[in-house]
Amino acid sequence: MNDSVMSSKAERSEASQQADSTMRWGHRFINAAMRTLYFGRIRVLDLSDEDSAGSANQRPRLIISSHRNGAIDGHQVLAAFPRAQFLVSIQLIRSWFLRLFIAGIPVVRPKDVERYNLDPASVASPVEAGTAHLRRGGDLGIFPEASSEWGHRPQPYKSGAARIACTLLEEGIDLEVIPVGLFYSTPDRFRSRAEVVRGKPIMIPDRNGQDRSVWEAEVASALGSALDEVSVNCPDEETFERIQAKALKVARRTPGASVTFAKAFLDLQRDTSTAAADGPAAADGPAAADGPAAADGPPAAASPAITVLRWVGLALMWLFAPVLGAAAFAGSRADGRNTVTFFRLLGGFAAVMVWVPVLIVAAFFWPLVIGIGLVSAVGGWLLLGLRRVRL
Repeated sequence: MNDSVMSSKAERSEASQQADSTMRWGHRFINAAMRTLYFGRIRVLDLSDEDSAGSANQRPRLIISSHRNGAIDGHQVLAAFPRAQFLVSIQLIRSWFLRLFIAGIPVVRPKDVERYNLDPASVASPVEAGTAHLRRGGDLGIFPEASSEWGHRPQPYKSGAARIACTLLEEGIDLEVIPVGLFYSTPDRFRSRAEVVRGKPIMIPDRNGQDRSVWEAEVASALGSALDEVSVNCPDEETFERIQAKALKVARRTPGASVTFAKAFLDLQRDTSTAAADGPAAADGPAAADGPAAADGPPAAASPAITVLRWVGLALMWLFAPVLGAAAFAGSRADGRNTVTFFRLLGGFAAVMVWVPVLIVAAFFWPLVIGIGLVSAVGGWLLLGLRRVRL
């Protein structure tokens, strides 16, 4: 009995320490390296009127994000909020290997207690851990959908974020809640576009003497509406595919970075919603003939020229063929399109841990070959990242 109590206290202490810590520099570095190597530069579209999201802030920030592409979504949020801590599923931090690049406040669901044979008394409430982190002035990232899915609209939002916000506001803490939308031109493609949209801080409804449950429901509704505004939220799959294809064409054709893929997508989505609200005739009006929506065309596969260029880019990375091969094999084991990238990163990361030491040793014996291979690999990586080549 005493051993069980001591074990529970130890586990609670460990959870408390995890909640107290912010994202360590080692995790931030590995996450930044992984997302940069796979996607390239992550563009952050800031719709707020405030300073850069990476600047120092004086009040805690609750970051609610869309969930599109598995555990890799946290990497993208860190591009906009590099010091954020996350509520993460306990299954992602039980393995020593996963803990190398995943950290956060563990979320234990009832099925996890049974699956991992945990003592329910030792499981800390994620809401309590999250509020404790925010009380100390940190940034807390939450995915209200709880699980990711590559679909045309968000999954139902859970109430945890609203409960955290209401608890802190009741305590008089000046909390900022920021919606974040994540966009991928192709979720399962190496060097595809990945962008982050940082929305305006959400105006939280006043309680005005209402019962806590009623007020919490209003706050949850406000958070959900704000997140819908900056996220993929199409009426059906066909509309999503059409907007996705148009936005990609706009991003390819627009000089410089004046119109990003995410901005084009949101503009098209907004125009579609407006046209649907105004009636079918609105789709034939001037708004349909001008602007991003004019970049019409079928959501077809990449042109033969782009396909050839992508294969050339991959061939130029011949020095890292074992890493690419391991990533491809791991990706093939994914259970859905929204987890392919994460599996590839796991496989590629494991291969890097073995292959890079081999290359370092080989460089002492064949420096010219390794040097040529490195230059070639950089050239291939840059080729795959060209605006007109990225899918």
